[in-house]
Amino acid sequence: MKRTELTEMQQRVLLFLLEKDGSAFRDISEKTGSNPNAIKKAIDELMELGLVYDKREDTFPRRRLIFLTEYGKEVAKRLKEIVDIVNESSKHPQKPSVEV
Repeated sequence: MKRTELTEMQQRVLLFLLEKDGSAFRDISEKTGSNPNAIKKAIDELMELGLVYDKREDTFPRRRLIFLTEYGKEVAKRLKEIVDIVNESSKHPQKPSVEV
């Protein structure tokens, strides 16, 4: 059965690419402070989901660049909206309502 939810690492990659689409694999790993093996796995899974694709540069050193698909851009934008809402709400914690 295919996974239907995104892992934290996949989310990190999507959010990073939303800001810096067409980034090299190494840059994604370094800038997110994530293990290269975990990033590779996340990218491979995102490719299977149709959210990202890769392309080799034409010039040396022919780095592997990772891009969001149109579908991936939409998912990443919505993910960013959710993250922004959560971050905003953490600044204004709501007291739970208690019924007496």
